[in-house]
Amino acid sequence: MWRRAVGLILCLGLLCGCSQRAEAMEDLIKALGDAHSAIASSILAIELYEHERSTRAVTETVLRDMAGQIVDVASALESVKIDSDQTQSDRDAALAAVHAGVTAVLASRDELKTHSAVGNIAELESAARQVDSVLAELRGSR
Repeated sequence: MWRRAVGLILCLGLLCGCSQRAEAMEDLIKALGDAHSAIASSILAIELYEHERSTRAVTETVLRDMAGQIVDVASALESVKIDSDQTQSDRDAALAAVHAGVTAVLASRDELKTHSAVGNIAELESAARQVDSVLAELRGSR
């Protein structure tokens, strides 16, 4: 009788641990997907503006909105529950990638506002690759 009870308690503990890890993983993947969208939208807005397919006002609005979105993503990542060293490592990698995106989007927004153009979108593209790399790694480990 006691063995069954102990076994049941151990199984429930393991299941809870696994579900917490899965929940954290889903939160990280969602946040990285949102960060990817913000960076990709920023790149597209800049490219459309550079090819005179969009106005400066529209581009500034998109960059302002995407800056807000990616800053919100970074904040959401801070609240992901850490229950293991692996989850901590995954969150740290996601945060590093998202912070690179925050820096790139804010710099592009400020550059457009100050200079009426974004001279180089390489920083955004680099941040997008970093986010995509972490996202692919987390999806692969699911």
